[in-house]
Amino acid sequence: MLQAYWYITKMRMLTNLAYRFEVFTSVGTNLIIMLASVFLWQTAYGGGIGQVQSLSLQDLTTYTILSIILSSMFVCDVQDTIYYKIREGQIVTDFYRPIPLLACYLADDIGGSLSSLANKALPLIVFASLFFGIPWPSSFLNFLLFIPSCLLSYGILWLLSALVGLIAFWVMELGNMGMVKDSIVRVLSGSIVPLWFFPESVQTVSKFLPFQYTYQTPLGIYIGNVGTKEALAALAVQAVWIIILFLLLAAGWKRTKKKTLIQGG
Repeated sequence: MLQAYWYITKMRMLTNLAYRFEVFTSVGTNLIIMLASVFLWQTAYGGGIGQVQSLSLQDLTTYTILSIILSSMFVCDVQDTIYYKIREGQIVTDFYRPIPLLACYLADDIGGSLSSLANKALPLIVFASLFFGIPWPSSFLNFLLFIPSCLLSYGILWLLSALVGLIAFWVMELGNMGMVKDSIVRVLSGSIVPLWFFPESVQTVSKFLPFQYTYQTPLGIYIGNVGTKEALAALAVQAVWIIILFLLLAAGWKRTKKKTLIQGG
């Protein structure tokens, strides 16, 4: 069983390696965004914005660099995959696979993330180090906590994308729904601007939503703005959100399979 998943992951990695032009354009685009974002923070701090939550300019620079690197690594194409499969009618044949279908899509996206790590994340780290210095973590312990937090973050993002993809079974046309979801995640996750800069009311509400645990939590751990006890508590919250989203996805997937069976005979 594991060999089947590894085969899907490996094939996605090899496929992405073949499209070098797409890699170059993605790295170039992310590099431009990185430079613009860091220079913007430098200008804002130079204009007297002051420190927020004891964040220095170096902290925000590291935060911004890591945020863009993570966004290039986190491949969650499952919502587009499900929509394409339904639109083209291929979802029917996929149901005949001897292994769980959503697990196949997860293995495929993991392959995309691993290839992005080599093709996109590493070049961005090199360029960022040349322009702004190496984005070191605040401590080795924070780096060790950062790694599992990133894995949990990816799990939350993937489950959210899968839930949006299931909507295609009912509406048949997602339209811009995926883009809307991505925009909400980008804003409320602290990926663009840390939520520490938002009003207290927004920060309070965001604690009860899964979005801030996708980017701000691991990045806050990395730069040391989140203490060890708070980091462990945040990891537990991330795990709880994964369980909640997984149960929702399992319930939704069960209903969609019945709906497909009724429609397709």
